[in-house]
Amino acid sequence: MRSVEIRTKIKAPRDIVLNEISEYTHPPILHNWVIKSVTVFEDDGKVSTALWHIKVFGILSKATQRQVIRAPDMMTNETIRGFSKGTLETTLLYETDEGTEIVDRVDVRIPIFGIFLETPVAWYTKRITERILNDHKLDLESRFAEAFNQEAKTTAAGQAR
Repeated sequence: MRSVEIRTKIKAPRDIVLNEISEYTHPPILHNWVIKSVTVFEDDGKVSTALWHIKVFGILSKATQRQVIRAPDMMTNETIRGFSKGTLETTLLYETDEGTEIVDRVDVRIPIFGIFLETPVAWYTKRITERILNDHKLDLESRFAEAFNQEAKTTAAGQAR
């Protein structure tokens, strides 16, 4: 097993960030460079299972993942079928004055030829996850920038008095 960790800050409220990063309709649109389609098998709002068609090293692959949302500050995605069966992604969200800090840890497991493939797959997973989180950052901050800028101005004005 190889682990990678990605950290980022998004200037948007934590509940909205969690909702956006856990939602299934936008990935083939927002991340179409790597995610080609998502088919949801079950979704009760907290636990869901979905089939993902994604590009891994430029090759279209399938993976079934189980997602568990533990609002307000955590979600996990476990690959239950596919090339990296057993891989577990844990996403923690911390509310800050500037918005939301995300700490995303992915424990990469490759059952077949794992000892040889886990390191390059972990590197690739880190790059993909960084880019996906950056997609979310750009999207959410474009929608919430004005609200956070106004709040910062109000706070600064109050402190100046």
